[in-house]
Amino acid sequence: MDCKTATLVYQTENHLEKIREIFPEAWKFLEEQSFAYIQGKEDKFDLAVKDLIGESNFKYRMVHRDDKDQLTKDLGDLLGDITSRLLLEKYFSELVGQQLFFSTICCNSHITADHEMSLEEVLPIQCAAVKLQ
Repeated sequence: MDCKTATLVYQTENHLEKIREIFPEAWKFLEEQSFAYIQGKEDKFDLAVKDLIGESNFKYRMVHRDDKDQLTKDLGDLLGDITSRLLLEKYFSELVGQQLFFSTICCNSHITADHEMSLEEVLPIQCAAVKLQ
């Protein structure tokens, strides 16, 4: 998140409302992904990644966007900033009633998981994702 945007977000009393106002498409996307993760909705890219790497001992869901657009940039800004990422994870975890962790992966992809992933867990996912692009 750039300094100007961070100033707008963190100089207000309701940081989440300001994030929702500035990043409405990203907010909607994260809300959709949160519910899709909880509901176990299938995603073609997610299934292909899981087919390549096989079973894992943790739950995750990955989606890939084919285009490099404003949403991709906004997600990178929001999830790359530790404060906004933690605020969003807390909010959406409470919304769906289960702990969620968000990350960007492999240029235009988003991953939702049930815990903060380690390098050993995410590296096979990353390698599979780039093979599928």
